[in-house]
Formats: sequence, C-alpha cells, structure tokens
Amino acid sequence: MIYLDNAATTNYKPQSVIDSVTDCITKYPFNPNRSGNKQALELQQKLYDIRKKLSLLYNNDSENHVAFTSGCTMALNLAILGNAKKGHIIITCTEHNSVLRPVMQLKRKGFVDVSVVCPNANGDISVDDIARYVRRDTYMLCVSHASNVTGKYQNLEKIGDYARRHNIIFLADCAQSAGYLPLDMAKCNVDLVAIAGHKGLHGIQGAGALIFNNRSVPRPITFGGTGTESHLQYQPNTVPDCLESGTLPTPAIMAMSAGVDYWLDNWKENRDIIEKTQQIILDGLNKINGVKVYSQPNLSGVIAFNIHEKDSGEVADELSQKYDIAVRGGLQCAPLMHKWLGTTEQGIVRASVSCATTQEDCYALINAVELIAK
Repeated sequence: MIYLDNAATTNYKPQSVIDSVTDCITKYPFNPNRSGNKQALELQQKLYDIRKKLSLLYNNDSENHVAFTSGCTMALNLAILGNAKKGHIIITCTEHNSVLRPVMQLKRKGFVDVSVVCPNANGDISVDDIARYVRRDTYMLCVSHASNVTGKYQNLEKIGDYARRHNIIFLADCAQSAGYLPLDMAKCNVDLVAIAGHKGLHGIQGAGALIFNNRSVPRPITFGGTGTESHLQYQPNTVPDCLESGTLPTPAIMAMSAGVDYWLDNWKENRDIIEKTQQIILDGLNKINGVKVYSQPNLSGVIAFNIHEKDSGEVADELSQKYDIAVRGGLQCAPLMHKWLGTTEQGIVRASVSCATTQEDCYALINAVELIAK
C-alpha cells in the first residue's frame, strides 16, 4: 500500500519509538503514583522528565503545567471545558470538531456566545478580523496552528500579542504542527497548546498532552483516582495530578517522548523530504485538467484537491481499491472550513506525505488521479 494519509496518523514509526513502547511494556508495566516498587518509581521519574521535555520544547513556564491525555481531542476538551465560564469565545472556521463541538456544547447549555472568524483570500486569520468580534466578555480565542484540511499555517505571534493585550486566553490546536513546526509559547503569548503524539511525532495512538501556563490552569473535567491525596473525597487541586484521573497510557506517552527526540534529531532531513515530495504532487496535480488544488506548500505535507465534481469519498475509495493508495476523503472533521471553501457537499481529497514518502509514491498518486480525471 502507498500510504498518503499521514495527517490522520503517520504510519512510519522510527525504531526508537518502537523500542520505547517495548521497553515500557516489558520493564515498566506499572501505574505511576500507585506503587512504591523500584520500577514504578523509575517510571514516575520518566514521566516527570517527559513533562520537563515538553515544557522546554514549547518554552512554557513549568513542567507541572503539562497534563497527559488520551490524545489531542481530550487535550482540547480539557483546555476549553476546564476554563469554561459565562462569556464569549472566538474560534476560527479552520477549527477541527475537537474545538468546535466542546465550544458549541457550552453554547447549547447557555454558558457562552460563540463568534467564528474566517480567513482572508490567502487563508490567513488576521488580527483585524479577530478584533471585529472581540467583546468585553470575550475570554478565550481558539486558533488552529495548521489546518488539517489544507495544511495552512497561522501566524500565532501576532494573534497572541493581540490576545494578551486584551486579556484573552489563547488556545492553539497544534495537532497538525507538532513534529513539523516549533512553537514558542512565551514569545507568541500562547496560553494553551494541545498536541497529539501519533501524527508528526510518529508515536502511537493513545497519548497527547495539554501544555498550559499559569494564566490558564484548567479545572478537572474527569474525576477519579490520581494516586495522590487519596484520603480526599473530592478531586485534589494539585496539578497536573488532578487533571489525570485514571491509569495513564504510559506506553503511548513513552512513544510520544521518543517521537519528540526523533523530531529534534531529524527535523531538517525530514522537512527536506516533505517539502520535495509535497512539491512533486502539487506540481503534478496542477497540470491535470479537471483537478482543483486547495493547498499551498506547507510544512505539514498536506495536499487538498478535488477531481471535477466527483465526490471526494468516491475518489478516496477508488484510489484505495483500484490503486492501493491511502488518502482521506470527506470533511476531515472540519465542517466550518469546508463551508468557507465551498466544499461541504463534495468534501475534499486530502493526501499527506511524511518523511517516509518516496518520489515513486508521489508519481503513483499523480498517475492515478490523472486516470480518474480522464
């Protein structure tokens, strides 16, 4: 199979990631904070080291302000619901349903009003457009660092500067940028960052993280055992323990940590491969009659396109069944983005390359699309 659905999850797992999982499930099959044996304490130290690594990576204020989650969806829910209050939230139409749905649930319950900012013709979210929606009770702004539909990146530094000056909590969804593009939370005035371990970091499914600063410490949204302060009948207040009820997915967390190391060691070579293979596909698709391309070159390796008026799901199925090429059709869980693009009915075919994509993979996709277009 030719795998070009890396924006959903990367299929290439570096040996260091595989080894980290094997090491965890064979040497450390324990619950941190629940046992005093030597290995459990070593695992607890490893988790602390990973928190510190992520805090340093994103230039945050404390390693204790890193909460492990089951993935980016849970991290975004924790950020939004854990900071919820009466007032007004601004989101953009580039947001994934992992942002849209918790925000709209708050709206349905009568807690918040919601405003949606759309990009300009170039796909950029401008500060001027955000400013038009800001109210006295605006307390949160949610922006996707990179669109999971087109791969378009946003300039978070300008947006963050505006948000901080207006005392607005700034949440960045970094599901599609982690492992591809660094982010300095302090420099960009980002208060909350949600990441996934299984996309650009080449980890396994089951782990993500919410990185937050002192301005945006979330309240718990799940309750249960934390392994600490167990005499309390109510959820403890100590972070990050109070945000991590239940058994942590330690093998997936270790894989995410190994993925961070892999990114830092190989980012230049991997970026070169992604840029080259993505450009081959973009150049090829733009030469095919009847193909419309929605993406510009981007560091996440995302290429969004359609063939004539053909349903994107049907195209994805044909590429899979006839040519053994894996892509993603449909709405990519981002309905507002498709409304802005005018592709709500047709959806979009999304191909996404990775550091493991070859030139042969690219030409196979181009040839298949050309045959379908004819």
